[in-house]
Amino acid sequence: MLFLIRRLRGGAARPAMQGAGQGGAFGGNNGGRDGQSQPAWRESLQPAAAAPAAAAAAAPVAAASAPTAGQDPTWFLPGADFDTPQFLKKSKEHFIEIQKVWDSGDTSRLQEYLTDDLIAELSPQLAQRDGTSQTEVVLLNAELLGVEKVSEGHLASVRYSGMLREEAGAEAFRFEEVWNLYKPDNGGWLLAGIQQIPVEYAS
Repeated sequence: MLFLIRRLRGGAARPAMQGAGQGGAFGGNNGGRDGQSQPAWRESLQPAAAAPAAAAAAAPVAAASAPTAGQDPTWFLPGADFDTPQFLKKSKEHFIEIQKVWDSGDTSRLQEYLTDDLIAELSPQLAQRDGTSQTEVVLLNAELLGVEKVSEGHLASVRYSGMLREEAGAEAFRFEEVWNLYKPDNGGWLLAGIQQIPVEYAS
């Protein structure tokens, strides 16, 4: 889904983060499409029958392509006006919530969490799914890699890593990926795409 990220990114100078990390963060007063508290969602880059983080990506992205503060001068780690600990806390909570939504196949709820382009990309996969699944999040870490001011909003990248289990009694497996989140100036954070990190590049 890199085309989504490239299209959203701009070359604007480093902005003040007021409004992007307070009410605009997950769980704030301005989250989601409609101004209510809504989580971002994660994209599946695997076959439609698999849970979102269950298999290797169809088109994995090398870790070097994920922007981080310092590698790209237009990306930065926000300062005191952005509540990073709260942002990451809510990000982890919603990761778990959205995994459950994906497992249930509830397409109506997914529309609250994704950009329109990502909804269009995922709808055929969801339509092909047979039944529901259940994924247990055994361990979850989140790290804010950077933020950028883009045209009419902000873009943030969060690295998730941890362990997932697809069914009771099964062995948990490791995953690592970067969520790219987009927040329009007058809305909340929405998922714009995911970069799966191959095992050889994982931290």
